[in-house]
Amino acid sequence: MQNPNKTANSKTSFLPMGVFLGFVLSITVVFFICVFRDIEKNVQDTVISNLEHQSQNFQNIINQHFQYIEGIAAHIGEQDELTDSKNLELLATMSEKSTMNRMVIIDSEGNGYYPDGNKRFVGSNEFFQKAMNGERAFSEPLESNIDGELCIVLATPIFRGDKVIGVLGGSCNLSTLANMLLVDTYSGSGAVMIVDSDGTVIARVADERMSDLINYESNFFYQMYNVKLPKAKSRNAVMEDFSAQSNDLFTLTYRKRQYYMAYQPLNLDEWMLCYLVPRTVARSSYQFIIRYGIVLCTALILGISALLLTILLSTNRTQAELLEMGQSDLLTGMLNKKSTEEMIQQWLDCEQRIGLQAFVMIDIDHFKEVNDTYGHAVGDEILREVSNIIRQEFREGDVIGRLGGDEFCILMKNIVSDTNAIAKVKTLHESIRTHSFPSLGEDGRVTCSIGVSFAPMYGNSFDELYHTADQALYKTKKGGRDGFSIYDSKMA
Repeated sequence: MQNPNKTANSKTSFLPMGVFLGFVLSITVVFFICVFRDIEKNVQDTVISNLEHQSQNFQNIINQHFQYIEGIAAHIGEQDELTDSKNLELLATMSEKSTMNRMVIIDSEGNGYYPDGNKRFVGSNEFFQKAMNGERAFSEPLESNIDGELCIVLATPIFRGDKVIGVLGGSCNLSTLANMLLVDTYSGSGAVMIVDSDGTVIARVADERMSDLINYESNFFYQMYNVKLPKAKSRNAVMEDFSAQSNDLFTLTYRKRQYYMAYQPLNLDEWMLCYLVPRTVARSSYQFIIRYGIVLCTALILGISALLLTILLSTNRTQAELLEMGQSDLLTGMLNKKSTEEMIQQWLDCEQRIGLQAFVMIDIDHFKEVNDTYGHAVGDEILREVSNIIRQEFREGDVIGRLGGDEFCILMKNIVSDTNAIAKVKTLHESIRTHSFPSLGEDGRVTCSIGVSFAPMYGNSFDELYHTADQALYKTKKGGRDGFSIYDSKMA
C-alpha cells in the first residue's frame, strides 16, 4: 500500500518546481515574442526600403536610356541630312553596344527610317507627337518585332538650333529592365513585376518557383486568386491600391510558402513596381537569432517535457504493461482474438474508413502434423516465425492478430483496389511458402491456406467478414491447400 504522507510530500515538492518552470518558460516565450516582433518590423522596413530603392533605380535606368539617345539625337541634329546612311549606320552600331533592341529616326512627317533599310509610318503614335513638341516621351508596351517580347519605345526630339526637325526612338525590352532590378535584390529570389493600374503585367522576371504564378497571360489581379492573402487584405483592396497609386506591404502564402508582397508607384504612366520575396530569404540576415532562439526554446521544452514524461512514465508503466498484456497474444506478440475483433469492428464503424477494406484469414497447412511430429515447442517456433513474416508484409496501420491455434487474421485498411490486396496476399503466400524454418530441418518448409473477403461488398462487421473469408479459406483447403481464394457471391 502506498504511503499517504509520501504521496503528499511528492505533490508538495512538485508544486514549486512546476511554478518555477512555468515562470522560466513564460519569461522565455515573452522575450522571444518581442525579439521576433522586432525582427519582423526590421525585415519589413528593409523590404520597403529595397522597393523604394528599386523604384528609383528603374527611373534612373529610364533616365540613362533617355540621356543615351539624347546624345545620339544631338549628333544627328548637327548633320546635313536627317536620314542619310551615316546616321542610320550610327544607329545600327549604337544598338549593338546598348540594351536598345532597335533604333529609328523619324522625320517631321512621321516616317520612320530603320538601320536595316525598312521604312514605316509612325506619325500617329502619341509618343511621336509628344516628342515633336520638344519633350521626352515613351510608348505604351508594344510587342517587339525582333523577339516578340514586350518593350517600350523611348522617344526624344532631334533639334537643329531651337527647331525640332525629327524624333529619335529606341526600344527597350521590359523584361531586361525588370531583370536588372531582381538581380540587384536578395540575390534574384522572388519576382519583380511592372504592372499598370488595370492589373496588366507589363514586365516581369521571376525565379523558377514563382514563374507559374507570375506571368503575362493572366491579369495580375486575377493571379491573386492563386495565393492566400491575409485577412486584412482582400483582392479588391489590392485593386483599389493600384487605382489610387498607393503603396503597401503584406504577407501572402503560395504553395505553403510565405512571401512578402510589396508595391509602390513608379511615377511613370500609372505603373506600379511590385516585388515578391520569400519570407525566409528576407529574414536570412536574422536567421542566427531565430536559430539560437529555437535551440533555446527547444532545449527548455525538451527539458520540461523530459521531466514530465519521467513522472508520467514512472506512474503509468505498470498500467501500460498490464493493458498490453491484456491485448496481446503471449506467444507471437500480435493482438489476441478479443482485441483483434474489437479493433476491426471499431475501424469498420469509424469515419476514417474509406473505400475498400480487405479481410484476410490465414491457416498453416497440416499444423497438427507439425506438432505431432516435432513437438509443441517446434510448433510454437513456427507460429512465431510466421507471425514475423506477416508483420513484415503488411502496413503498420493494418490490424494484425492471432485468432487462436494456427489461425491468423489481417484487416487491410483503405486499400486502393482489390488488385492491390490480392497482390499483397500473393506476396505473403509466397514469402511463407519459400521461407526456411530451421526447426524443421535443413530444407524445412511450411505452406498456408488463405481466404480473402472485402468490405463493404461482403460484410460490414467482423462476424460477416469472418464468415465470408472463412468460406474462401474453405475453398482453398478443399482445392488442395497451399494457395488463396477470394470470396464472391457464388460461394454463398
